[in-house]
Amino acid sequence: MLLQLDQIADALRGIFLPIRNFLLSIIPPGWIMSLPALTLILFAIIALVVGMRYNPLGLSFIGILLAGIQMVILDPNDPALTALIGEGGVSFGQFVRDPMADFFIYIILIVAFLVLMSSTLYGGDKGPYNFLLLISFAGAIWVVMATDLIGLFLAWELMSTPTYILVALGPAREAIDGATKYFVMGLLATMLMIFGIALVYGVIGTTNLVEVASAVDNIWNMFATTPNAAYTIVLAVVLFVVSFGFKVGVFPGWQWVPDAYASADGSVTAYLAGGSKKTGVGALMRILVIGFVAAQTQWTFLIVGVAILTMVIGNVLALAQRDIMRMLAYSSVAMMGYLFIGVAAANPDIPIAYSLGIGAALFHAFTHALMKTSAFILVWALSIRLAKRITYDDLAGLSKRAPVAAGLFAILMLSLAGMPLTVGFWSKLVLFQSAVVAGMWWLALIGLLNSVFSLGYYLRVLRYSYMMDAPDDSRINLPSIPFAAVVICVVAVIALFIFPYLILDYAFAAVPLLP
Repeated sequence: MLLQLDQIADALRGIFLPIRNFLLSIIPPGWIMSLPALTLILFAIIALVVGMRYNPLGLSFIGILLAGIQMVILDPNDPALTALIGEGGVSFGQFVRDPMADFFIYIILIVAFLVLMSSTLYGGDKGPYNFLLLISFAGAIWVVMATDLIGLFLAWELMSTPTYILVALGPAREAIDGATKYFVMGLLATMLMIFGIALVYGVIGTTNLVEVASAVDNIWNMFATTPNAAYTIVLAVVLFVVSFGFKVGVFPGWQWVPDAYASADGSVTAYLAGGSKKTGVGALMRILVIGFVAAQTQWTFLIVGVAILTMVIGNVLALAQRDIMRMLAYSSVAMMGYLFIGVAAANPDIPIAYSLGIGAALFHAFTHALMKTSAFILVWALSIRLAKRITYDDLAGLSKRAPVAAGLFAILMLSLAGMPLTVGFWSKLVLFQSAVVAGMWWLALIGLLNSVFSLGYYLRVLRYSYMMDAPDDSRINLPSIPFAAVVICVVAVIALFIFPYLILDYAFAAVPLLP
């Protein structure tokens, strides 16, 4: 499967070879690897201007497609590019196109395309809306490329600041409340991140993650003579984990998630759940497994605690919800807990556990992006058609009122629960396997028990859709373009159960090499 996709990519590079050569002749070397993000920024400005009179959604689609094509034809392993910018695809000296960055960038672009398909339902001012989305997409690309803590901070603010406004633009009156909570928690996370960066710079004198890794290794080797430096580094790691915990909605910073998700426009919610969360996870993984890999013994137990508490809190609170958007929001919290199992299992002293843990986390990030993005789009489409917030009662008799939609929703719920015949089964199985290989079988058992517990609210969707009678038997016709986005994701969910290595091979190939 890996070979087949590589052959397709090579064919595309051959087709666009003249364009690639032209780009290389006119673009400064330091800009080449950041061209997809720069393209999105350019189209964001154009969309803002065009949006004064026309709907710029088509331009946004073109921007995403061009960014995707540029990702394929500007391969960092291309000798011509290596000669221009050096090994590793470094851009601006602070961002890199390595396999892990590329993996997350493709997730971002796929989610962006799906979100734009759902955005055909957006009823507000479309110029600023498309501008903010494209700017955030560009920031997300730079976040997962960042190899310097200062560059990471700037990219994160570029990504997250537009999302505060996008949440506030939601159609419900509660959108301002949800955006305020999101903004306050984001501001707190930013301050913690800056504090962590300051500690690292104060002890080591650099913010480059490769140089940080070398310095941390020396500090650990000389712990007897530099204990204060080691303790400061541990504090910095704690601050980074807590900061990104707030940003991606895991313990202890999950409180903003249900209010922001439930009150925002459904397309924005789909982006937050499927895109920005994965961006934060990608950044945190790069910090931990590249910059602070020598301190892995210290941060593993912190990640384990975050994983367990996040799974338990997310699943328990999801079970108590009646509003479907809030249920999916808490479910999204729990899903991040499962992903952190893979990060915790990435023990560099056990190479197979390290590779399996990071690969499993990457694979789960991809599959969760598909499942959650499409689930939120589907619920949002139902909400638009019924002109109300969707609760379990509104799903009663859905199999008769919208049989295809009910079937798609059922498949997504089963996949999120980790049931066979869906990719969610492989996603969780590989995560639990990574914990067992790392010697943390008890963590795998806790994850398995949480998965069983989650059936309580996932299967409730099926019970209402197929076993309850609807008070109103009128048919529900969902909007075609968002519905097509959901169909694409559900087909992928089933296809990846049959061919999981189509993505799993790339996930393992994207695992950063140990120093």
